[in-house]
Amino acid sequence: MSAPARFWPRYAAWSLDAALVAVVIAPFLWGRVARDLHALEQSFVLVLDRFYGALGRQLDAGGTPDVLALLSDASIEHAVAALQTALLRAAATPVLVFSAVMLVWQVAGERSRWRGSFGKYALGLRVVDREDRQPVLLRSVLRQFAGVLSWLSLNIGHAMAAIAPAHLALHDRLSGTRVVRDDAPLPAWARGWIVLQAGIFAALVFALTGRLASLAQAAVERALG
Repeated sequence: MSAPARFWPRYAAWSLDAALVAVVIAPFLWGRVARDLHALEQSFVLVLDRFYGALGRQLDAGGTPDVLALLSDASIEHAVAALQTALLRAAATPVLVFSAVMLVWQVAGERSRWRGSFGKYALGLRVVDREDRQPVLLRSVLRQFAGVLSWLSLNIGHAMAAIAPAHLALHDRLSGTRVVRDDAPLPAWARGWIVLQAGIFAALVFALTGRLASLAQAAVERALG
């Protein structure tokens, strides 16, 4: 029986597929996503203005900040509800389109002679059933839908692929499939690809933190007049 693929080769393969799919769909979604993100930022600014405005009124009245009163302030509650709606709107379309394209991408790859997506092929990985055979179409589709549970479990379902000796993710267990590998170490380019992603993620977190801090500072200045 073929050796099971471990967590990091599987992650490198998935992230490579995700990057390729994102490049394919980005031109079709860019305008909408940009508008939704702008609306999301404006909703966040509204929450800040309502919060600091209410806080400023408390201080002007000579009292101490009352957190419970701020939390029950109707204007703040409405602004938070609008922010939640804007967040859902900004995330829904790209997530749904990405998921649909990834489903087709993965199933098509598993039905091909590669027995896996392009990313898996590049890493020497294959998807098979418990008898090391190519999964039938229904099982491949089931595997993709079962993957939703791996995401909804806050990625615990994916992390299960790190557990030896079987290295089965939650969606592997539910669909009766396995991801197997050629007997080769993780290529240097794949390790570099993972490190690059970590660097990009850190840069995005830094940029987002700076932007949120800038918006908060601007809201404080507006509240102070």
